[in-house]
Amino acid sequence: MERHRGERRRRTAASALLRRIRDGMTGNETTLGDLLVHLGPRAPGFLLLALTIPAVVPTPGFPSGLVFGAALVLVALQMMAGREQVHAPGWLTRRRVPPAFTMAVLDRAAPLLERIERRTAPRWRRLTRRAMERPLGLVVLVMGLLITLPIPFGNLLPGLAVLVLALGLVVRDGAAVVAGIGLSLVAVVGTAGLAAVSVRMVGVAMAG
Repeated sequence: MERHRGERRRRTAASALLRRIRDGMTGNETTLGDLLVHLGPRAPGFLLLALTIPAVVPTPGFPSGLVFGAALVLVALQMMAGREQVHAPGWLTRRRVPPAFTMAVLDRAAPLLERIERRTAPRWRRLTRRAMERPLGLVVLVMGLLITLPIPFGNLLPGLAVLVLALGLVVRDGAAVVAGIGLSLVAVVGTAGLAAVSVRMVGVAMAG
C-alpha cells in the first residue's frame, strides 16, 4: 500500500505535470496563457513563481520591481475575488514563446522541482487548497505592493516570502505556505526599517 501511495504521489507531483506538458508539446509556438491552462489547479502557484523571480532579480535600467510587483498585485486581487481561473496580465499571457525555449525551460525546471519535492512533503494540504486562495491573496497583495516601492533592496524580503509561499502551493506543502506567511511578516517589518533608513539618509543628504 505504501508503495502504491508513493507511485500515486509521483504521478500527481508538479514535476511530473511539467514533464507531461513537455512530452505533449507539438513543436509549434505557444503562449504563456496556454501554458497556464495546461497547469490547471497549480497555475496560481506557478504564476506567482514566474512573476516573483524577475521581480527580485536586479535588472539595471529596467524597473522590474515596479512592473512585476504590480503584476503580482493584479494576480492577488483575482485570488482575493475567488476567481475560478487566475489570469496573468494580458501583455504577459499573449506573449508567444518559441517551442525550443519552452522545452529548454521545462527540461530544466522539472528536475529542479523534483529535487525540491524530495525535500518537502504533501502535508497540511488544507493550506494549499483553493479555499485558501482568498486569504493567501491578501498576503500576496501586501507583498506585491512592497515590491513596487522604490526602496533599495526593499523587494528582496517580500519577494522571498512570495517565492516560498508559491513553492508551497506548487508542491502542496502547507508547511512551506506557513513559512511564506511568516516571512511576509518579517518582510513588513524589514521593509519598514529599510524605508526609515532611506528617509533618514535622504534627510542627511539634503541637510548637508
